[in-house]
Amino acid sequence: MSEGPFTPDQTRGGIPIKPLFDALTQATDDVKSKLKILQSKSSAVSIVDMFEMQMVMNRLTQMSEMSTSVVSASNSAISSMARNVKS
Repeated sequence: MSEGPFTPDQTRGGIPIKPLFDALTQATDDVKSKLKILQSKSSAVSIVDMFEMQMVMNRLTQMSEMSTSVVSASNSAISSMARNVKS
């Protein structure tokens, strides 16, 4: 049995957030691995490598913004519901 009201794998009529965190973690790992590859090449970084790095960073940024937006929208919806119940 979990210690809190729910675990990240469970939802109680809400949105599952674990897949968002998993996607964000994967995007972060992709950036780290690309940086290690670029670091190992040291002075031989090509334009193609830089474009690939830019694409990996863009994906990380999009995943981060998406996760933030979903959590923020959920927070707003919950706040609105709480405000309506309180009245």
